[in-house]
Amino acid sequence: EVVGNRPPLSPVGPSGARKPWHNGVMQIWIAFKLIHILSVIVAVGANLTYQFWYSRAGKSPEQLVWVIGTVRALDRRVANPAYIVAAITGAGIILSGSPYTFAMPWISLSMLLYIAVAILGGAVYAPAMRRQAALAESAPASAEYAAAAGRSRMLGMTATGLVLVIACLMVVQPTF
Repeated sequence: EVVGNRPPLSPVGPSGARKPWHNGVMQIWIAFKLIHILSVIVAVGANLTYQFWYSRAGKSPEQLVWVIGTVRALDRRVANPAYIVAAITGAGIILSGSPYTFAMPWISLSMLLYIAVAILGGAVYAPAMRRQAALAESAPASAEYAAAAGRSRMLGMTATGLVLVIACLMVVQPTF
């Protein structure tokens, strides 16, 4: 059975002969795929906890500063490294003999969205979070802080939404 433009994933053909792309042992691209999926779970999972953390801060300035620091640490030490591992292993899947190619539209679109999220995160979201953190320390009850927090929240939700679109593309693999 052919799914889309990929060969069937069964290692044995109707005649009982092994298919040329399968050697009977786990191929390296399968290991890359496992690590890719796990890294995406870690990254997106960390991102999805951020609103929970903010709700725990309430109106307490001390807790707010701590929560913002925790969210920034989760980004730097968990989510962002996991996204980098996802990109490396995604390329590894394609370059190591899998049935996937960079020419597949869903992969190309996913890569473009990944680059957009990386630019949004590094050039816009990270500075917005630094501004929010500074205002949380100096003026957490101010309208300026509320505006900064709203901007950070909107940017974070936009980035997370784009990542969820990428995940949907990876699962559905539309042929366009």
